[in-house]
Amino acid sequence: MTINRQWLLARRPVGAVSRDDFRFHEAAVPEPADGDVLVRTMYFGYDASQRIWLTDDGGYMPPIQIGEPMRTMGIGQVVDSRDPSYAVGDIVAGFMSWQDYVLVRGDGPMPLMVLPDAGYPLTWNLGIFGVGGLTAYFGVTDGLKVKPGDTVVVSAATGATGYLAGGIAKALGAKKVIGTAGGPEKCDWIVEQAGYDAAIDYKSEDIGARLAELCPEGVDAYFDNVGGDMLDTLLLHMAPRGRILICGAMSSGYTDVQMQGPRNYMQICTQMLSVQGILLPFYRDQLEDGAKQLAEWVVNGTLRVEEQVVSGFDKAPDLLPTMFSGKEPGKLILHVSDPV
Repeated sequence: MTINRQWLLARRPVGAVSRDDFRFHEAAVPEPADGDVLVRTMYFGYDASQRIWLTDDGGYMPPIQIGEPMRTMGIGQVVDSRDPSYAVGDIVAGFMSWQDYVLVRGDGPMPLMVLPDAGYPLTWNLGIFGVGGLTAYFGVTDGLKVKPGDTVVVSAATGATGYLAGGIAKALGAKKVIGTAGGPEKCDWIVEQAGYDAAIDYKSEDIGARLAELCPEGVDAYFDNVGGDMLDTLLLHMAPRGRILICGAMSSGYTDVQMQGPRNYMQICTQMLSVQGILLPFYRDQLEDGAKQLAEWVVNGTLRVEEQVVSGFDKAPDLLPTMFSGKEPGKLILHVSDPV
């Protein structure tokens, strides 16, 4: 292929992101310079945090500029390399973008990983062995330090990180794991498929009343993917010396980096709560160990892998809004091409 199809940022989204915020473009295939690796993309992963990269600030990553391809975590095949660590034909995973061919480097904020010829689908490297799974792993094991007997709550429990956070908590011996989700079907799924002990439907139930019913002695560990009113409610239901992990703020839509803090902030003081954030690059030297433990849990049936794979380069901008408007449980992935 001599044409490089791209989806470029056409304008900064105002409110919810939409297909109209991007434009299709065809360009020449780029030439690698020293240290560059030219990769033909195969899969794009979708995460809600991509929305914040479209703001002027960019959040924890440099903002995507108007006219630039949309950034994503992806999988691809090396077609040219100016880095001796990567050979032509290698299948790699790392930061890529919505285009057929992308120049990447091995020295970025997350290492460009050469993927092994393993006995599992390539897409798992974007899900359970990717950002979602590893964030869940380190968030539960290191951030929350979940231990046997804990009562754990996870918000957005059908997401690529949320459903695994609950399973990992159970693997560590949590006494009770409760998830929040929107709608009866998703609530049924996290109990019947993801192994949660109970679910709270935030769309139709009083979250505070349900927490009081399900956790009469309080919540020991809360994995927060939502923020906003849900975080405020959980602050009122934490056990003394409870732990809170701030992983995301889905309720904000990630339309701005300026977010209102919790109204029930003083509960942190009166209950002696610990609050910690998580960002995966801080664990870059431990990623391999985390993936090995996740693989062990998958093999022995402790964790399940849930993903939704959609095909078609043209669908790239249509899938991002579904991160906020409702999608199937697990990791959302776009298939672009096959290896050669």
